[in-house]
Amino acid sequence: MERKAISSDRSISSHKPEDKKYFVAVKNHPKLFLMVRPTETKSWMYRYYPPSNPKQSIISIGIYPSISYARACEVWREYEDLLSKGIDPKINCEEIKKRIISKTNNYFRHFAWKYFDNLDQTQKSNTLIRKKGRLELICSYIGDEPISEIDSPRMLEVLLDIQANSLNKDGKPTDKAERCAGIASDVFIYAGARGFCSSNPADLIKSQLAKAMVIVQPLPSPKIWLNYYELLRNKE
Repeated sequence: MERKAISSDRSISSHKPEDKKYFVAVKNHPKLFLMVRPTETKSWMYRYYPPSNPKQSIISIGIYPSISYARACEVWREYEDLLSKGIDPKINCEEIKKRIISKTNNYFRHFAWKYFDNLDQTQKSNTLIRKKGRLELICSYIGDEPISEIDSPRMLEVLLDIQANSLNKDGKPTDKAERCAGIASDVFIYAGARGFCSSNPADLIKSQLAKAMVIVQPLPSPKIWLNYYELLRNKE
């Protein structure tokens, strides 16, 4: 059965599901097809012969309408350009995915939660809750940055901002930034031991943070001590 080639989004609606899946060509776009399944799912497929392989290969571009007709045609042009240069589109896509995964696994966030997972066996639940909160706070600043590219100035900027936003009722800094620096330092040590960074910027800048104000109760005056001593003598 000859099917009318697809030429627009509107023309796609005429292709209804059947008992078996079938492919519909896209006009003026050789190798690009719309696959219609019995489940009513319609997917864009790119069928081609790789430069160094006589066996036909297929790449799924995506499901319609999430991937529109126009977008499918754009991807088709990209794949055709790669083939003209002797590059297999499927291999190229796999290499891009590997680079993205590799880059993601080098982010501070990745090592922060890997380190945190190791604490589960050694820390009490209340301690874990506090440390998790500190990691979440730090990750809101540098979670999506490669851990090997985070330097001391960047870490100082982050911790000073945390300190500025963690004041007590008297307007004095609490120890939150210092504690965040401590757990960030542990994350850098964890990543460094595995060869992903060569320095620990969190540890280097701890001394640059203002110390938390410790409230100390004043000692009684000498006069109070003398009165207390006289009271004891009178009782004797």
